[in-house]
Amino acid sequence: MSDALADAEATERELREQISDLVRARARADGEGRRLSARATLAGAHRDLAELAGRYERQSKTLAAEVETLRSSLRGAEAEVERLRAPDG
Repeated sequence: MSDALADAEATERELREQISDLVRARARADGEGRRLSARATLAGAHRDLAELAGRYERQSKTLAAEVETLRSSLRGAEAEVERLRAPDG
């Protein structure tokens, strides 16, 4: 395996790991946002709960955008790996 191919595969692997981490973080932010939103509607709920829920919702949107950016980068990395694996690569 060439150094270029090994580097490209490492880049692809790292992007997949980053995406996985961000997807899990987004799921946590979504869950926490829903939980806080529900609690904010309860009688006697602290008024800051809705604001906190909004922060988690914004965080989730930011993470989703980052995931999409990394997915785009991953598609490029996958193409590079395939190019380097090709017989004439």
